[in-house]
Amino acid sequence: MFVRYKYPKRLDEVRQSIADFIHADIDEVVLVSNATAGLNAVLRNLRFSTGDLILYVQGTYGAIEKTVHYLVETTPAESVCVHFDPTIDNDDELLETFQSVLEAYQGRIRVAIFDTVMSMPGLRMPFERLTKACEKFQALSVIDGAHGIGLIDLDLEQLNADFLVTNCHKYVVQSHLF
Repeated sequence: MFVRYKYPKRLDEVRQSIADFIHADIDEVVLVSNATAGLNAVLRNLRFSTGDLILYVQGTYGAIEKTVHYLVETTPAESVCVHFDPTIDNDDELLETFQSVLEAYQGRIRVAIFDTVMSMPGLRMPFERLTKACEKFQALSVIDGAHGIGLIDLDLEQLNADFLVTNCHKYVVQSHLF
């Protein structure tokens, strides 16, 4: 009974709540078990051709970097890692390096992967600016937002990213008991 009659309605209610919170259309909200699974679903379902490149930022979550290595081994795609040292580099330097790689390989970067908040060391990334750079150079933006929801404002309508995956289980709502 529950699965057939109540679950679809409850699922839509949850999706609508999330959509409202991140300023997205309900049809753009899909529930997955975690961000890594969601990012894998996106990346492994892209079709790569000879000459295609996958760009990722140094410090990308390990499981996602392993997915990039897997894709390089199993598809015609190759990868390019953007150097980033969060102890030395600032947002402007990251953006400059990111854009220079997009420009150097213009037309070949099929997808660019970056975080909203880099898990190690817990650094907020300039994901909005990186997304705009992807738009400018016609690369798909794939954003690991595992630590994003609830920590930073996410406005997907304004961001206009191709893919953003987040973890609702890491978002804690504080409540006050009276």
